[in-house]
Amino acid sequence: MTGMNGGSRSVVDGRVPAWCPARDDDTVAALRRYDEMRRPAVNAIVLGNREPGPEAITARAAEHGGPLPHGEAERIPHRYKELAGATATQVNDHPSWSRPTPGERGTDLDRSA
Repeated sequence: MTGMNGGSRSVVDGRVPAWCPARDDDTVAALRRYDEMRRPAVNAIVLGNREPGPEAITARAAEHGGPLPHGEAERIPHRYKELAGATATQVNDHPSWSRPTPGERGTDLDRSA
């Protein structure tokens, strides 16, 4: 599953380190914020990648003795997309990682990366 997620994670991991210091003059505090924002999300993805990926569909079908019931095969990759924050709703509802305008500097927005 890393392939569907690797590009997206690299964009976020490029934007967040720019976003944090743009909102805080203290470099150590900005790096701490980055770590606090990214570590939980990245750890969850690392653990999720230890589980079977798309091959889980084939394995479940073999256990089931044939094709999976309607919708079950679609739920397997959807669970990973939710974990990675990559469902259409999660992507569309997430605020922009653009650098702040001068009036926004220092604004502490609640972000889950």
